[in-house]
Amino acid sequence: MHNVDVENFDLRFDRLTLADVSPQRMQDEAAAIFELFLRREAEFGVHPSVVIHYPDISDRSDKGFIGEAARYIAAQADSLASAGRALARIVVLTTFGDLVGPSLVAAGFNPILIDMPAGPDHTYAFTFDPMPTERGLTLYVEAVNEADEKIRPAFILKLTDSQGRLHGGACGSIHDRGGRRYAYLATMTVAAEAARGTGTFLAEELFRFLRDQGVSTVHLGTQTAAAFYQKLGFKVVHRLVPGMRIRTTGGKEIRDDLVMLAMDL
Repeated sequence: MHNVDVENFDLRFDRLTLADVSPQRMQDEAAAIFELFLRREAEFGVHPSVVIHYPDISDRSDKGFIGEAARYIAAQADSLASAGRALARIVVLTTFGDLVGPSLVAAGFNPILIDMPAGPDHTYAFTFDPMPTERGLTLYVEAVNEADEKIRPAFILKLTDSQGRLHGGACGSIHDRGGRRYAYLATMTVAAEAARGTGTFLAEELFRFLRDQGVSTVHLGTQTAAAFYQKLGFKVVHRLVPGMRIRTTGGKEIRDDLVMLAMDL
């Protein structure tokens, strides 16, 4: 722990790992950072050309997404079509690729392996273009196991003020594969009231920490912050849904893509 000055705003900076605190403390800290992240995400809308659907991943029946993915998604598409909303593209992002892949591939979906050694296993994107056109509707289906044991937080970085209010944080997991060490950044965010430069400071401290841990490559996915991460040096590995999210800044409409990113440290 130490204090830092971000644009003359005094904050306490903490780094936590499983060597420092209990797994439960790590989970609680990660939950607080994720709650802040959700508040910031609420500032972004979904573009009218995109419909987002989150299946119930606890439903393992033959009527659920995991039980029979192709039939489940066809029902979603039929529902949209009956409302006069024909689909041009379907994109599925899931950590259950091993379970739903056979059904989706048999139905004509294109499988895309998203290889993140420190991220969830069996992460895939599946795409299908029933009516290819740049102006059509995209159905985005996300089925991700956030409780995956593999991605339980191994590190927490956080910035708090003198009253203990969270101004920013980052958390994720670290794993080894093939003689190299990788990190998966589950969440990184800053509060709306955070001083200018807080996000960049947090990112730089994150990279310093990961290098100290011997990490060679870090992966993440984002719907709203691709431009920020690219400025830091991340490269787009997969661009899954262009223009998915929307926000207005200075009277100008800005659209953000759903992308998967990677950076070598």
